[in-house]
Amino acid sequence: MALDLQEIVEEAADLLGAPATLEDRDFHLVAYAAHGDTIDPVRMDSILHRRATEAVRARFERHGIARAAGPVRIPADAALGQLARLCLPVRWNNVTYGYLWLLDDRQRITDPQAARAMPLCERAGLLMAREARERDDLGWKVADLLSTHPDVRTQAADDLTDAGAVDTPSPWRSCAPRAPSP
Repeated sequence: MALDLQEIVEEAADLLGAPATLEDRDFHLVAYAAHGDTIDPVRMDSILHRRATEAVRARFERHGIARAAGPVRIPADAALGQLARLCLPVRWNNVTYGYLWLLDDRQRITDPQAARAMPLCERAGLLMAREARERDDLGWKVADLLSTHPDVRTQAADDLTDAGAVDTPSPWRSCAPRAPSP
């Protein structure tokens, strides 16, 4: 059974017994799963604003999460009211696509438990890599609509229509210059 990103986060939260949040590499919220009443201001802001602040991002990145291949523990910061976290990098083919965050203030999540959750992160990395590739492909197709080559524009319009990005090809085709009448 193929899992989507929300299901992966919920499974990780259940597996590790902790609240989980999935963010992309730019710290935009992708999915989250509650597990009990544990929350701190960083998690609350991330969920309410759908992204972490630049200060939080900088603090977490100082722990080396962007290049980490395995779990990284982030200590609590009492001054900020921030609980300790376990960061599981979401990677695919040695590229970081995001981070699975688990609140773990009492360090109840053991290293073997965290290791059991890494295949979920790998699956999330694959899905996030596919989404990134699809966004890139869509961007190229939209750019192709502006091509000076009519055949490139026509192919882009057909591809976008086939992908369901537009309801009808007619608005795109009307952009193409018509051949002069004899």
